[in-house]
Amino acid sequence: CLFALLAVTGCEKAIGDDCITDAECGQGRICDRASRGGYCTVSPCARDTCPADSVCVEFETEETFCMATCGSSDDCRTGYVCDEEEGAASFCRQRAD
Repeated sequence: CLFALLAVTGCEKAIGDDCITDAECGQGRICDRASRGGYCTVSPCARDTCPADSVCVEFETEETFCMATCGSSDDCRTGYVCDEEEGAASFCRQRAD
């Protein structure tokens, strides 16, 4: 049983990964389907509550989401760019087309 548990948790998608359903993202996470290709996240969030390699960002709508951190757009998946101006830490957000 322990092996099965480790196998399941090892397959959990990271914040910012693509998704179709909440279940794909793992326990306590949701799939934001409003984002292109889906975006595994936690919402709502508060400062310093997001998983490793993510940061809590408050958007114009006053909604908060854990977003994948980045150093440049190369760190983000296709269709996303590194936003270095919105908050305290840079994060991957959907590219405006």
